[in-house]
Amino acid sequence: MMTKMAIYEKNQGRQMLKNARYYKGDYIALSVLKSTIATTFAYIIVFLMYILCDVEKLVADINSLDYAAMGKKMALYYVIMLVVFAVISGAVSAYKYDHSRSGMKKYFSRLNKLERFYNGQKNRK
Repeated sequence: MMTKMAIYEKNQGRQMLKNARYYKGDYIALSVLKSTIATTFAYIIVFLMYILCDVEKLVADINSLDYAAMGKKMALYYVIMLVVFAVISGAVSAYKYDHSRSGMKKYFSRLNKLERFYNGQKNRK
């Protein structure tokens, strides 16, 4: 039993113990915040790649472009991308947290069993 618990603690237990430090809402909020920051950087990189690939056309049409419409379009794409990734991140982190909690319950029930076993051994001596 101790071997099983040690293997579990070494593999899945690390993440489980990290997740146990947070309330569910805090854990999800932190995950969504990380996702938001990563999505912002990804959007900036994709936007810069688009600009660099289309720089020749943009320079040719620099005077005839509707910058307000282009800005609104880019902002809309950013908001859509941000919402989609935040929802996905929230759902995944909620699942991970719940899965981690069920693993913690099993782990602590095994710990209690082990403690009862050792207490029973001490009482016999």
